[in-house]
Parts: sequence; C-alpha cells; structure tokens
Amino acid sequence: MPKIPLYYRNDEFFNEFKTSCYINREDMIDVFPVYRHDFIEVSLILEGEGTEVINDTRYPVGPGWVSVTMPWHFHTLHTKPDCPIKRFICEFSMEDFFNYSVIWPAAKDAIFNKKSPSILLNEKDYNECCSIFNSMYTIFTSDDPERQTRLYLKLIEFMMLFYRAQQNSKDKAPAPSNNIIETALKYIHQHFNEQITLSSVSRHAGVGTTILRDNLKAYTGMEFHMLLTDIRIRNACILLALKTPTIKYIAQNTGFSTVQSFYRSFKSIKGITPEEFRRQHWMESEGKAGYLMYNNEIWDILYYIYLHFDEPITPEEVARAFGISTSYLHKTIKYNFLQTFSELLREIRIGYSCGLLSASDMPLVQVAVECGFNNTKTFSRAFQKQKGCTPTEFRMSLEEERQG
Repeated sequence: MPKIPLYYRNDEFFNEFKTSCYINREDMIDVFPVYRHDFIEVSLILEGEGTEVINDTRYPVGPGWVSVTMPWHFHTLHTKPDCPIKRFICEFSMEDFFNYSVIWPAAKDAIFNKKSPSILLNEKDYNECCSIFNSMYTIFTSDDPERQTRLYLKLIEFMMLFYRAQQNSKDKAPAPSNNIIETALKYIHQHFNEQITLSSVSRHAGVGTTILRDNLKAYTGMEFHMLLTDIRIRNACILLALKTPTIKYIAQNTGFSTVQSFYRSFKSIKGITPEEFRRQHWMESEGKAGYLMYNNEIWDILYYIYLHFDEPITPEEVARAFGISTSYLHKTIKYNFLQTFSELLREIRIGYSCGLLSASDMPLVQVAVECGFNNTKTFSRAFQKQKGCTPTEFRMSLEEERQG
C-alpha cells in the first residue's frame, strides 16, 4: 500500500506541464487518501458536498467553499456518494509565487497567517473566483509563451481576494463542540424507539446533517444508521434478558418497523437469533436489571468512554470521574449492555478502527495507536476477536468490494 500520508514534490509534478502553476477542473466521487505536498494547493468547490479534513480539522464543504493548503498541511477530501464534487484545483510553487508577488506587500502574510485555510465565500467573491479560475484554465491550456507569467498574475489576483475574505471571516471552527455531540447521543439514546432520522437529530442538536454525521462517525466509528441500529439492539438485549416481553413487543419498543427487520439486524450484529440470545442471558433478577436500565447515568458513562477510548482508560478512572465505585460501574455496564467494561471498550475501539481502515491507507501501527492500543499485536488480537478476521484481511476485503 502507498505510504500515508502521500507526499507530492515540485519536481515530480510540475515538470510534466512545463510550468509551476497547474490548474484543472475535476470530478471527485470517492475519498482521496491523506496527503501533503511541497507546493501550495487551492481547491474551489463548484458542485456537490463533502468534508475536507485539514490537519485534523473538518470542514463541511459545498459550492462556494475554497481552501488554500500549504506544505505543512496534511489533508484529504471526502465526497458524499449521492452528491459528487466538481471543483477547480490549482497547484503552484511557493517560491515562484513569492518571486512574482514582490509588488504585493501582504503576499507573505497571506501565506503564513494563522487564519482558517478553508472558508465559505460570499456570492460576489465566489463569482469573481470562478471568473479568475476560468481565465487561468484558458491560459493554462493555451500555447502562449508567456502563460506562466499570466497564470501567476491571475493567481496573485485570487490570493488577494482570498486573503481579504479570510480576514473578514469569523474564522470559527466548523466542527460542533463536545456539547453538541453529547446532545445528539443523548437524544438518540432517549428516542431510539421512535422513527428518528439524521435530520431530526441534527435539528435537535442545532447543527447541519453533514457535520453531525461526520462527527458522530469520528466519535463512534459508525455511520448514523449503524449507530442507531446498534443502540436499538443493545436495548433489545436488555429486554431479552427479562422473562416477560415477547419478541414482537421488543421489536416494536426498540424502534423496528417489523419483527423481520429486527431479526435481520439482531443476527447481523450479534451473530445469533434473539431467542438464542435470550436462552444464554436470561436473568432471574428482573427487578435489578430493570432498575439499572433506567439509570440515566449510563448514557453519561457511555459518552465518557466514547470521548476517551483512544486513551489508556481503566474502569477505576471512569468510576472516579463519576464518583461511583468500580464495582457499581461494572454492574451498571454489565446489566445495561450485557458486556464487561473491557468488551464494551474493545467494541468501541474496533468500530473506530474499521472507519480508519476503510477511509485511509494508514499503517496498522498508526491505526492501533489512534484507537488506544499499545501495539499492533494487541490491536490485531482484539480485532480478530471482535470481527473474526485480522485488520489486514478486513482491509483486503474492502479493496475487493471496491474493485468488484
């Protein structure tokens, strides 16, 4: 697999085009691997929606978004499958830019300032940018012997516009705060038995659907529909551990539209049928399980684990954070999720690792560390136990699906 992040150099890129300023229109329908470069790159979104990640900051991009990434930026662009991105992409030499822009006093500040590298342009600036880039594309595809000089003159015009827009922007991070994620997770846990959607949760949390979807996946390692199904199955497991509720009652009261869809989802996640699970986990003490099931503290504990799963957290640490005994923590998790603390933590970590393995070519050792494991050996052992295959086998199966 290619090295992550990919690294592009001037001499590998510009020699082909006989100019150090390249521009093109391109369509994007997939996730591009994380990469960096020793030149400057400009991306102007014309159509579509997605998420741009620059040095771990996520920007929900769409028409009118423009980014200027430098050699010190690691970045990638994720497109929405149903809304592919069309964009202008321009790449140019930093050294040549400074040589051509000596007449502009603010040129170096435009490159080295600490403002956000990705911003949403107003309509006037966006139309002006489109005009500049269309002119640049015409020049780039021509045989004009002065095309490099003309390209850089247009590029300086764009950078002046971008620098001005950058200074006028509020420069707020587009990603929601932890409070918004917490609000969304609590809402899902409280309303999982209703026909909730990503849109309804987004409205409740006061944030856009794209931002919420991307950040929920960052915290949980799952897409929204998988997260919702996982929560529904967890609660179904609690009811299955009780003697009285029927399968039909459990399906209806955990948000499933039919008993058949409940069976399919349950078997997919747990590997056994609801009846088989009930036979294995029936509890004699229904009162105790019922009491713990309605303990609101469990959602705060679950959220805390989601926030800190990439750290070496222990049951003792979590118990101290909530002012409870370690014994009470273990019982609360066991009776609410029918898992031990270690099993729950492993499930969260492995879920997140699946997202990293599918969205990047990140080396296994880096994936292991990002997900809270000390080394690849413990990571691979936990992955095998959770998913029934090794991380390498999982990644290979994804590649085969994409190619086939």
